Amino acid sequence: MTGDLPEDVCALLHEHIETYEQLEVLLLLRRERYEKWTVPGLAARLQVRAELIGSALEGLEAAGLVAVTGAAHFAYRPATSILDAATGRLDQEYTERPIPIIQLMSTNAIERVRNAALHTFADSFVLKKKDKDRG
Repeated sequence: MTGDLPEDVCALLHEHIETYEQLEVLLLLRRERYEKWTVPGLAARLQVRAELIGSALEGLEAAGLVAVTGAAHFAYRPATSILDAATGRLDQEYTERPIPIIQLMSTNAIERVRNAALHTFADSFVLKKKDKDRG
């Protein structure tokens, strides 16, 4: 366990959940897995702007956690049983002890910002090839 959280929960958060909107959307869809949700419906239920919900759904769909089910409806559809099990443990941990989840998400966000800054800094030293036409 990392930081007193199960490893699969840590991996799920690190690899697939970047925002609190994604977390809340994922857990709502999992808890109400037999419902089909629209962006406006999720936005109203979670009291979050529709643009943020749409962005969260895109990320969750790309991660294989959510699927489009018909005309602009979304549902919890994990691509693997491993993702389903990890999401179940995430739901349990977040319900019982939300602070470690929030702390790990904050740590992951800081790590992503640092990595992006390092890549940007390193890229500033890369010399671009001369254009063949310009000599």
